[in-house]
Amino acid sequence: MSPKFERQYLTDGSFVERAVDAIKPDKWRNHGVRYRLAWVQSGKCRVLFDNHHGKIDHFHIDENEMPYQFVSLDQLLEDFYSEIRQLGGAV
Repeated sequence: MSPKFERQYLTDGSFVERAVDAIKPDKWRNHGVRYRLAWVQSGKCRVLFDNHHGKIDHFHIDENEMPYQFVSLDQLLEDFYSEIRQLGGAV
């Protein structure tokens, strides 16, 4: 089963893509949530939170990758949108 995918266009012309799916917990995602949250501005991915197969939870701000501590889906969304706001996104 593929994750539910959504794209939302923002008033500044950028967009947010969200794909979240419940999965059987594995060694990379023991919480049982697979996700990819991206903010794309002017054709460039500025913020990306993801945990694809083979990597633990992490996020990217422009060119920088950092570890992320997954707590809950609500907290993940809050952290994602907070990063967008810090970079001037219209969310």
